[in-house]
Amino acid sequence: MSRLAFGFLWAFVFVMPWENYIVFPVVGSIPHLVGVVASAVGIIHILARRRVRPLSWFHVFAILFVLWAGLSSFWSIDVEATRTRFITYLQLAVLVWLIWEIAWSSERGRALLEAYVLGAVVAAVATVSNYLTGVSAVTDTPRFSALGDNPNYVGLTLALGLPMAWYLSLRLPRRRLAWTWQLYLPLGLTAILLTGSRGASLAALVALVIIPWTVQRLHLGTKAAVCALAIGSLVLATHFVPETTLERIGSTRADIADGHFGGRGAIWTSGLLVAQEHPFAGVGAGAYAPAVAPTLGVEKTAHQTFLAILVEDGVVGLLLFLTMVAAAMQPLRHLPALQRRFWTVLLAALAIGSLSAAWDYQKQFWFVLGMLAAQVALRPTGTAVSQAPGARPSRGRQLESLARG
Repeated sequence: MSRLAFGFLWAFVFVMPWENYIVFPVVGSIPHLVGVVASAVGIIHILARRRVRPLSWFHVFAILFVLWAGLSSFWSIDVEATRTRFITYLQLAVLVWLIWEIAWSSERGRALLEAYVLGAVVAAVATVSNYLTGVSAVTDTPRFSALGDNPNYVGLTLALGLPMAWYLSLRLPRRRLAWTWQLYLPLGLTAILLTGSRGASLAALVALVIIPWTVQRLHLGTKAAVCALAIGSLVLATHFVPETTLERIGSTRADIADGHFGGRGAIWTSGLLVAQEHPFAGVGAGAYAPAVAPTLGVEKTAHQTFLAILVEDGVVGLLLFLTMVAAAMQPLRHLPALQRRFWTVLLAALAIGSLSAAWDYQKQFWFVLGMLAAQVALRPTGTAVSQAPGARPSRGRQLESLARG
């Protein structure tokens, strides 16, 4: 039963990067359908096991944040939007809980990262395919996306896969097969540039820091191959991506200097005005767009994670959210150097992406936090510190033993 539950969880992570490939009536998208099945099978497995692992502080604050979002329906300016957002948050909380309960070994944790990268490959190939067939995601600028998704969200999703793919290549038992994961780098980078997303391009630059930060672990010949791969990726992107798309990405610095932020400046200013009027409790989860409509004359989403939470959930909600993120980062100081560097880069890329997109209700955001929080019990046994006879086992070993039982 444990393997079946993990198999459905793996499948859910695999379809996560290409969310809107097929949408069914009533049940919705493929990830939604797979997520419902994975949640049901996972919960049945946990009930049959008759044991639950003690929650970490991350899960405690995640629950508090979700409950606060639900309570905001009592004062929300858009009750229906708040209820919808609360259900989304609740589903995401179940996702991170299933990771905590089911992905209890380092092998399973690595398998979920593999599932994400493989799903990102599907999204990247679909983006390139749309470019080759001339199917643009927007009309005024040649920007391409996977399967009809928002190009900004697709770009950020692909950017998160870059450090994952590199990390997986370093963790392979057979290093000669590392190139199988490293091939995602030129593919993913090209697809990110095709989206024309400036926020995703910045996140990708941050994500690629993982390479020079860990390249000292490689042999001289492998370093040369990596350099060739990097040069080849740049050449491929330069010749493959339309010039107008590259010019749009190149305008990032000037756009920031002008305070335009791709049209987000006015949206953020309006949001700050709303936050001043509703500082403590906000206007209700998911109600950013109707809150700024009187100022902008049209409903616009926040395009910024932390401002969205401040406006929708107030200072209370923002503090709960930030505490949840901080609690997820707690295992970092206990991890071996390679893992610590990987998660630091992945978090930095996620943070950069969150500055230009409202990702607080996206599966990818919660998946990264849930996986990081689970690292407290995913430490490789080979790196564990030996204990004296009679000493109590570490919390990570206690949790893994409980999960296996």
